[in-house]
Amino acid sequence: MKEAKEGVMSVLTYIDSPFKLLVVVLLGMLGSISYFAYQNQGLFLSVYMKSQELPKLNDTQFDDAAQLIFRQTGAEIVTIFSVNPMLNRRILLRAFQKDGSREKRLEGMDVGLFTTNQANNSDVVKLMSSEVPCGDYTRPQSEAGLWYIQQGVSYTCRVSVPPDIHQFIGQITAGWKEKPDVHYATDILTIAANKLIKDRK
Repeated sequence: MKEAKEGVMSVLTYIDSPFKLLVVVLLGMLGSISYFAYQNQGLFLSVYMKSQELPKLNDTQFDDAAQLIFRQTGAEIVTIFSVNPMLNRRILLRAFQKDGSREKRLEGMDVGLFTTNQANNSDVVKLMSSEVPCGDYTRPQSEAGLWYIQQGVSYTCRVSVPPDIHQFIGQITAGWKEKPDVHYATDILTIAANKLIKDRK
């Protein structure tokens, strides 16, 4: 106890300027972060290993997957996102129109995963459970949503990539001017989602 008290007193006598105080505070923070990292190294390792197990998006199949959806369902737009639920990120990678052109100004935009929009959050939970949520689209949730409406979209369906539970690394959204044959559209979206998974071989 006496030694600890002397140690504290020696540190306090050392701090005789704002610079030294800053150095001591920074060293204390660095020590705390290092201790936390050391104590939780197993957790960090397991998160890293889990991320290595997840499939990867195959960007060479984006065009083919979009064309399949356009050809089979008559969609007006198809968008493809990469998703990271841990970081709450959903980044728009491709925004296709039915003529095959792309809305490149939207590509690279992070529209977020969970937002203040409860309908969106409900759909995200369904996507994580490998469901294919569909419904009327009347309220844009991002700049991408404004673009959907500008293209005349009033109905959308979304599918996770891959369409398997607990492997949510991407998303495909398709939009129509009128409600399509939903059962058939969800089947086609599921097929397209499977095309976007990189072969692990």
